[in-house]
Amino acid sequence: MESAAEGGDMGTSIRWRGPRGAGWTTFRRSIGQLGGTAGMARTPEEIPNPRQGDGPISQRGVRTRGQRFFDALEEELRADPEAFGLRDTMRAGASRLVRAMNELRHDLAAFGPPPAEWTGSDTEWFMSEFVTAVAGERTGIIDAFVRRSATRCAEELLNDPRVRRAVAGQTRSSSLAMDLFCSVYRLFFADIVTEFAKAAVAEQVKLALPGLVLIDPGGQIPAWVGEQVASWIPNPCEQGKDDSDRSVADLAADLVGDNVDRALGLTSGTET
Repeated sequence: MESAAEGGDMGTSIRWRGPRGAGWTTFRRSIGQLGGTAGMARTPEEIPNPRQGDGPISQRGVRTRGQRFFDALEEELRADPEAFGLRDTMRAGASRLVRAMNELRHDLAAFGPPPAEWTGSDTEWFMSEFVTAVAGERTGIIDAFVRRSATRCAEELLNDPRVRRAVAGQTRSSSLAMDLFCSVYRLFFADIVTEFAKAAVAEQVKLALPGLVLIDPGGQIPAWVGEQVASWIPNPCEQGKDDSDRSVADLAADLVGDNVDRALGLTSGTET
């Protein structure tokens, strides 16, 4: 796999060559099996789209293959910390997320009412402003993962009635609850790695031999990966109880770098 410096920063480039290191070969072999009920490809048209297997795989199989994903990712990032532009882009996005939510912590109407020319709803304006604040304007593949995760974070915020009322201008003054701040913070890390896992699975399938039977048509492996990451990210609200010198928002910001490495399985305590 080319590094960001060699192949173009994946945060800013739209090219996606996907994971290519040796560890990914083992992962690729584990997410499909040759032959099976589908048989070998009979025409060239059948090759690009592997046929699906017969149903969900066992939880043990999901765990085994999910761990191989983390093993391959760790191997690649330790060999080249800038691979995919993943760490830097995640850090930048998480830092912007904390700043955006900190504004909402002081005032849920921080993004203001939509301008007169806005033709959508108040919630659509909030979504647009929040996602732009977190994801920025870059158009790389990893940036797209950040944008999707920022969108899900905005949706999670809008699930809270207090946020919806404030966005709709139905309350004069309100602030983001800290428990919601902390849950969305943790969601962000897990969601980005889940999106990366989905892309990695898709890329490995494309690289597979003709006749591959995809054994995870339901996306169980990326879902398991996301669950693991969520369990690895400490709750800053809980951590803040033991740190009287910093606010929860400051603590969350200070721990972004550490939590990115936790999310990517690069620190101790992230064994599955």
